[in-house]
Amino acid sequence: MLINSYQQRCARARSKREVVLRFLRDETWSNLTNMAGVLGLSEPAAFKTVCQMERDGFLLRFKVSALRLSLWGITPQGLAFAWGENETMQIRPYFEPSKLSVMTIPHYLDIQRARLIAERAGWTNWIPGNRLPKDIKKRPDAIATNTEGQIVAIELERSIKTLKRYEAIFSIYLQMMKRDEYAKVHYVCPDASFAPRLLRMFELIKSVPVAGERVPITEKHRARFPVYALDNWPPSSG
Repeated sequence: MLINSYQQRCARARSKREVVLRFLRDETWSNLTNMAGVLGLSEPAAFKTVCQMERDGFLLRFKVSALRLSLWGITPQGLAFAWGENETMQIRPYFEPSKLSVMTIPHYLDIQRARLIAERAGWTNWIPGNRLPKDIKKRPDAIATNTEGQIVAIELERSIKTLKRYEAIFSIYLQMMKRDEYAKVHYVCPDASFAPRLLRMFELIKSVPVAGERVPITEKHRARFPVYALDNWPPSSG
């Protein structure tokens, strides 16, 4: 009985390790809150798991004093174990704290939070923006397949851009949607009070630049750029 119990604990530990490594082979690094969400555990329980993985050389911890938080990232050792024996390994970046920008950390963690929410709602095939081709004119923060089988681009918005910049972004995305690359572009705001302000900004867009000309946009076009507060996203359909 003791042997079975020990074997079960080992199997459970391996399972949790695989879940974390699969997540980080895409995301490279994360914080305790998001990894607890990935594991479906409380933060204290998740902390035990990531600390064990750190001791085993799968993760590297880095303290961001300016934000008063710790990050854990995948190591080359972790990447070696991030694919199953029957999976084809891919070249992915390992965690290099020297390449971090403190200014972008909250944005990156919010995108991960959006991913966890979307996947719990049944969305699939999540691809972070930094894994999309570098030669496309506008890389969203992520793309994913919604429950209707549509590919949706996700933009996580924390601050307002200029109207001119939004017009240019709308133009690029509308052309991509015309080529059936995306069905919609969801703008997701971590701050619920920010979402209606962003929507009002979008309502000011009357035309977009295309090939040196101004092309009017309609409500049908505008409907393909819905704005949501993160807590109310994704919608039950679309």
